[in-house]
Amino acid sequence: MYKKLLLLSAMAGLTACGGSGSSSSDASNANDDQATGSTAAIINGTTAVELYYKNGDVNNSLTIVDPDDGEEAFIVQTDIATTYGIFSLNADGEWTYEVPENETLGDLNEDESASDSVTVASIDGTEATIRFTILSADALSDDDSGSDDDDEDDSDDEDVDTYACSDAFDDDGSDDANPVVTGATHHSTIDDLNELLNSGDVQGGDEIIVSGDGEISIKDTCFDAQVLIRAESVGSITLETAAISNSQNITLQGFVLGPNDASTLFKIVNSKNIKVLRNTFDHKDITDGQTSVVLTESSEEISIAYNEFLDKNIVVEDEDGQINSGSYIKFQYDDDTETMTTNAHIHHNYFKNIVPYVKEGNTTPEGDSDREAIVFGDSGSQDVETNHLIEYNLFEDTDGENEIMTVKTSNNTFSNNTFLNSMGSLSFRLGHDNKAENNYFYGTGNSTLVTDANYETGGIRVYGANHTVSNNYMENLSGTSWRSPILIDSGDVSDSSNGNSHEAPTNVTVTDNTLVNNLGGGIFIGRDNYTIVPKDITISDNLVTGSEGSLFNNYANDDSNTWSGNQSYATGSAVDNEDGTLGAGELEVLSSEPTIIVSTPLSTDDVGPTADITTN
Repeated sequence: MYKKLLLLSAMAGLTACGGSGSSSSDASNANDDQATGSTAAIINGTTAVELYYKNGDVNNSLTIVDPDDGEEAFIVQTDIATTYGIFSLNADGEWTYEVPENETLGDLNEDESASDSVTVASIDGTEATIRFTILSADALSDDDSGSDDDDEDDSDDEDVDTYACSDAFDDDGSDDANPVVTGATHHSTIDDLNELLNSGDVQGGDEIIVSGDGEISIKDTCFDAQVLIRAESVGSITLETAAISNSQNITLQGFVLGPNDASTLFKIVNSKNIKVLRNTFDHKDITDGQTSVVLTESSEEISIAYNEFLDKNIVVEDEDGQINSGSYIKFQYDDDTETMTTNAHIHHNYFKNIVPYVKEGNTTPEGDSDREAIVFGDSGSQDVETNHLIEYNLFEDTDGENEIMTVKTSNNTFSNNTFLNSMGSLSFRLGHDNKAENNYFYGTGNSTLVTDANYETGGIRVYGANHTVSNNYMENLSGTSWRSPILIDSGDVSDSSNGNSHEAPTNVTVTDNTLVNNLGGGIFIGRDNYTIVPKDITISDNLVTGSEGSLFNNYANDDSNTWSGNQSYATGSAVDNEDGTLGAGELEVLSSEPTIIVSTPLSTDDVGPTADITTN
């Protein structure tokens, strides 16, 4: 016996989309009624097939329904040569496809494939296309090699992964924010988009320019290179929602989503190499809970770039005390499958305006309102190594709560982002081995009242193990306590595994950071928020200047922590070393103001849909 791998739902430009077993799909490509007045035939049956090279012929069938007398039959084809195979079809729709020896197919790597197709026709001219994806012979496992001694039932072959596509990603070397169109340009309305995607006319490297409005929902659609689906011009089309599931190598570019009452504007489920580029997500005046982008299940290699996320500008509280919560981006941990998105690249986006939640009668905002700019997982995902890269984004007036971003996964890097007048902190809340490097935190304007632009603007807060905080620049921030410029906090547990407690930091490196004139002081190693102090912390070569607060605070005062090469310059009421626990080799108190070279932070010219990609 030998195993046939058949995928019988029509998928265009497919590269080894995985899954064995078979089903039938409507393959009708019926033309309009012919000029003769006859009724077009309806063709059904198998029109998309995967097979392994050197693993036998494929035999299958089509059916035809035609009410016109004498036309319910196919035009016979005998030994027709296709690109890689030989195809035959009888009048009843039974067909055979065989693949002779071929050097190109023999050279396929294990994760590569080749595509072939043939067009069949009924007597009245109605056509259908059968498409073949030929997988490398090396991809066929020993268990499926076709031994004559193998008498297992083929039903076992249907135990497949739920993901519809192979692991073969687009690797053309193009910038992930500027997809290269190497193929054809197609035009479609949004309503007809799925029909075009499944027609077989679209191949990897093509682009589709869409018109109209409505919803985009793409499922089980796999290409071997990026297919760009875009508006004619950036911002020219408004969508209600968009969704991509179980798909690969698709870009959506140039759309506006919202404002509307959908709970999620864009959802990505169990998909790979998806790009979300140059879109606007608008939440202005929305009174229900709403998130811009939700990513879930085993999605990976997702790029979210040059978008703008705008205007969570009102907070509405219902009679039960519930508010219109929701983030701009949420990486969701799927408890049932214990999976979540990995290897995302979030860059050159503009996150603007999340107003704080102040309960009626209060003058200070609530610390936790589920209105972060970005959420990475939950307590169940803290040990998942997601390997995200978040860089070159601008966060302005993102004041939703204590955390601008809450990070509850591991092995992520946050680099070269600019935070302007944003209440709260970049919070390593749960997880391990996260990095915050080369980021810029700025406050400008008044900071006394919650309505002031610079109210309680914060920096970086850390819990957990093996994190790095390096080369960050912070100036004129006003945050205190939870929102201190750099807070390596105390914890309430030593191990937060599968819980939502605050794990005391261990083995954290804080180095080469520059803090200038922050109202809440500078670097805090432990505070009295919790009882278990941080241990094995390295604090080196940091420079803190200012006129208020504690520039270096060694609250933990633990022998396992290492201090070296730090410098402070205090003026006004500021204190260099509040507890007096740091020696000369650990902290140098400067007598004159140091020269500080400040890099230029990001501006709105550098990010969002209209930014010039060639200058970034």
